Amino acid sequence: MGYITQPYQLFICLLLFLFYSHCSAAILCSHDQSSALLQFKQLFSFQKHSSHYCDIFQKISRPKMMSWKEDADCCSWDGVTCDSATGHVIGLDLSCSWLHGNIPSNSSLSLLPRLRKLNLAFNDFNYSKISSGFTDQFPSLTLLNLSFSNFTGSIPPSLGNNITQLAYLDLSDNSFTGHIPSSFSNLHQLRHLGLGDNKFVGQIPPSLGNNITQLAYLDLSFNSFSGHIPSSFSNLHQLRHLDLRFNNFVGKIPDMFTNLTQLSFLNFAYNELIGSIPSSIFELLNLTEIYLSFNNFSGSVELYDFAKLKNLKVLSLSNISLSVSTKLTVNSSFPNLSELRLWACNISEFPDILRTQHQLEWLGLSENQIHGRIPSWMWDIGVHTLYNLDLSRNFLTSIDHLPWKNLQYLTLDSNLLQGSLPDLPPHMNSISISNNNLTGEIPSSFCNLNSIQSFDVSNNSLSGQIPQCLGNSTLETLDLRMNNFRGSIPQTYAKGCKLTYLQLNGNHLEGPLPPSLINCVYLQFLDVGNNSLSGPIPEYLGNSTLKVLDMRMNKFSGSLPQTFGKSCVLESLNLNGNRLEGPLPPSLVNCRHLEVIDVGNNQINDTFPHWLDVLSELQVLILRSNGFRGPIGDNKTRVPFPKLRIIDLSYNRFTGVLPIWYLNGFKAMMHGDDNSTEVNYMRSLIYSNSYDMSSLIYSNYYESISLTIKGNDIQMERILTIFATIDLSSNRFQGGISEVLGKLNSLKSLNISHNNLTGGIPSSLRNLTELESLDVSSNKLAGRIPTQLASLNYLSVLNLSNNQLEGPIPGGPQFNTFGNDSYSGNSGLCGFPLSKSCSIDEAPKPTTPTGFIEGDDASSWFDWKLAKLGYASGVVIGLSIGYMAFVTGRPQWFIRMIERKQSRKLRRVVRRGRAIRRSL
Repeated sequence: MGYITQPYQLFICLLLFLFYSHCSAAILCSHDQSSALLQFKQLFSFQKHSSHYCDIFQKISRPKMMSWKEDADCCSWDGVTCDSATGHVIGLDLSCSWLHGNIPSNSSLSLLPRLRKLNLAFNDFNYSKISSGFTDQFPSLTLLNLSFSNFTGSIPPSLGNNITQLAYLDLSDNSFTGHIPSSFSNLHQLRHLGLGDNKFVGQIPPSLGNNITQLAYLDLSFNSFSGHIPSSFSNLHQLRHLDLRFNNFVGKIPDMFTNLTQLSFLNFAYNELIGSIPSSIFELLNLTEIYLSFNNFSGSVELYDFAKLKNLKVLSLSNISLSVSTKLTVNSSFPNLSELRLWACNISEFPDILRTQHQLEWLGLSENQIHGRIPSWMWDIGVHTLYNLDLSRNFLTSIDHLPWKNLQYLTLDSNLLQGSLPDLPPHMNSISISNNNLTGEIPSSFCNLNSIQSFDVSNNSLSGQIPQCLGNSTLETLDLRMNNFRGSIPQTYAKGCKLTYLQLNGNHLEGPLPPSLINCVYLQFLDVGNNSLSGPIPEYLGNSTLKVLDMRMNKFSGSLPQTFGKSCVLESLNLNGNRLEGPLPPSLVNCRHLEVIDVGNNQINDTFPHWLDVLSELQVLILRSNGFRGPIGDNKTRVPFPKLRIIDLSYNRFTGVLPIWYLNGFKAMMHGDDNSTEVNYMRSLIYSNSYDMSSLIYSNYYESISLTIKGNDIQMERILTIFATIDLSSNRFQGGISEVLGKLNSLKSLNISHNNLTGGIPSSLRNLTELESLDVSSNKLAGRIPTQLASLNYLSVLNLSNNQLEGPIPGGPQFNTFGNDSYSGNSGLCGFPLSKSCSIDEAPKPTTPTGFIEGDDASSWFDWKLAKLGYASGVVIGLSIGYMAFVTGRPQWFIRMIERKQSRKLRRVVRRGRAIRRSL
């Protein structure tokens, strides 16, 4: 049995010989290449967060290089591909590898000259740059992917000259700058070009369409490209994907689509395109997605023009300045869409095409003119498929029920909805029904929502108690402000609480803050203002993740938390209108990001907190109506409060002279930007509860404070970033008014009334060219009113009463508008508007308004005067309009204009994520 004949023995030996000969002939990775890769490995640390986008895009991430061992063949290493014939490294895929570090210009990768594919995507290379010699090192490269890897700088001009075999180039989602190199015209083999979400500028070279005719994928989105869309794109016959959104392209869309018969994805949204939509777009029979939203087209468009596109799944025509007709012709049909977005299209009724859309997943009809009830036939649309419905900012009056079984995102805010909240489908993720007229209580069915992340029913008339289940849910953002809820805040916040945004302002809530709120370890925003809450402020709020803490207008008592820790990230602290006592806690200096401190209208007993002047970001400091006392004095901080624009110390017991050292440090009040045309309000917090655009939820928070402006106590609901005011009134300051005040040329309001100030009014106040309100009343000021003050052309409120001023009242365009009350209690004053005339020696010299030159005719002076007076009143009107716009949600285009930049990155990430998931 064990005997083998000699012929068989010879045959077995021959097989063994051939096997071992083959094994010994196998080519291994050379020592030089193995060493080069290990040197490259030494450049990095491994941090999972460096590849966090991989989780968003559902890609597996792992530290591939950690498994590389020096005693192993590098061709077997994770991410390394070798040529089986030569052993040369030809492929390096380190995408999603947790890499963190900088790649120097002389990295050891240059020792791998035969690389054909290099993928470093989804890492963090800490603002590395592509060196000018990079492209010389890899002449055989066909694939280069550096996307989502934190590169910066410009693209080397020679890139297209040296790697002409490149077929795949993706540099998207970095911080690259500059122009597209002209050498790209040499990349004749290129089929995929991704440059999206960078900082590229300039025009698109026509050569991109003339020379790179093999392109199938072109993404230039989320940059600052300008000029016209090149007509040479008509040469890209293989193009399937064209994405130019979020740029600054102007002019008409070129009629270039006749030859682009393979195009399936087209996105021109968020540009400045004009004219009409080319009819050739309606001939792109392979088109599945088209986005033209947020442009400035003219004319009109008929929805049935898109009926030819039988493969169309996504149609987005929002805010395109076109009149969109939704009527279909007789016997016409429409493709089965999955997404339809027609925001701000001046639509007055639900489009007819919806009657046949049984597979619809996303419907957006926000900001139109749709009135009345939702028609019953709408309940049949996408009964099993619809997951996102946005009917906000219309004139809908009622919604009976929500029949969509898989609905996850519902937006009905800013309508005229009445009645109670409808029962909610079980899979809801986000609900926004704010700014309506809803009544009743939150339905019990809400407690059955196991996936709810965002719930916003603010600005309604809902009542009852807040359900306890809201404290023990999956919610991340909860907005119940401006309703009639009563009782206490839920006490059931459990460990694992995911809340990041809690807004309960403007209800009738009572009792203390729940101790269980300490379990919400992700909470960034807490607003419980304008209620009747009481008790002490919990100490745990001093060591939390909060960025905004607003507890104004309640009945909180006791002292402030004393333990603001080193990790404090607080940006806004508003405790105005409570019953707080004791001193301010010095540990507040640990909150280095603080922009707003408002502890006005309490019972705090302390000296001036000079230690706050190290908070370099502080813009608003309100200590009014407390028990602060003593001199403010000088401090040794070189530039104290450099960003402070609003300071209110009124109604305290401060003594001594005006704080010249601090006034001289208010740099933000010295640099008015008269040429700025952009309207900005002080910090808005925009919160998104997920990385899916379908669940993008905006919760806007604008700083608001109570101030005395122009003699009136007002609640400033929006704070313009150019607004600056000083209120030191109703204290016990002594001495003179410093000339230093004249440096603060951005001031809109100055109030130093009701003190014991002496001396004269300094002429340097003429430099306060933006001043609208000046109150120095009820002091002991003497001397004449400086004639130079007549040049303050925006001054609309002046109060010099109850002083010891004398002499003539200056005349001028603004001074001539003030009445007797501005000067009463100064027996030595004379001239208009007082009945006391001045003697010849006292007669005021005529003043010439700024900008008025002798010889100008009367009409030009009249125009000038009206313009100046118009501006003075315009600030107040502007604040009012701004407030109404943001409270009512209209005009939404204005809000979107402000939010646009803040949402760019998120939108880009979302779109790429969805595209990647589709390709998996």
